[in-house]
Amino acid sequence: MLTKLRTLTFFALAALAITIYSACKKETKVSTVTTTINKDAQFASQLANNLYKALGNTVASKTTAGVPAANSVRDGKKINDLTCGQFIEQPFDNLFTKGDSVKDVMTGSFKYVINCENNTPNGYTYTGNYVNTGFNPYSTYDISVKEYYTLKGLAAQFSKMQVDGSQNSVYKITTKKDTETIVQNNAYNLKGLIIDSTTKPFDITAGTAEFVSNGTNVGKAFSFTGTITFLGNHKAQVTFGGKSFAIEIQ
Repeated sequence: MLTKLRTLTFFALAALAITIYSACKKETKVSTVTTTINKDAQFASQLANNLYKALGNTVASKTTAGVPAANSVRDGKKINDLTCGQFIEQPFDNLFTKGDSVKDVMTGSFKYVINCENNTPNGYTYTGNYVNTGFNPYSTYDISVKEYYTLKGLAAQFSKMQVDGSQNSVYKITTKKDTETIVQNNAYNLKGLIIDSTTKPFDITAGTAEFVSNGTNVGKAFSFTGTITFLGNHKAQVTFGGKSFAIEIQ
């Protein structure tokens, strides 16, 4: 049986990185060139490493690898019990609270459809959407996300796989200290990510992740457009704002 992907994916982490980055740019009234470059490099590293870690928690994880290997058994079901075109759909409604200071509500649904090649399951497509609202001691937030991913096995037991997909999200965050508001629209596209799990830790040997994020921070417009290019050997190149950064995946 397929295992549900964690809802807090790379995209949520990356969006948070962009939000923090845009806030830092707003708050820095006087900045040296060196400081700006350091912040840009840190932002680039966060984007690439957050994506890597999120994939490690989902499709690249032995415990959340999606479609099992042929002739294997998971949760008492043989792989042959999964049929081409079969779908697994489930709504969810999660609530987390911590006293009166923290409340987090996440509602939505996800759906998997089994994909086959030569009548043998070799991957799946995933569609999902959720709304995440709540508050903590620092802010209130309202986040909506729609996502679509495909995973295709390229080698036995998913030791090598290709991941493609897209996601669109809207973040609305208001700080409690000064009631400043950030509204952020994000779009991400994963293109041909090749994940090799024969190495420890796993490696992303090829593929790109394009991102566009725009919105307003306390009424001031911002916009980021860039690309993460994975090079293998735990390295990536991140470009945005006319700058390029060589990143070590850690």
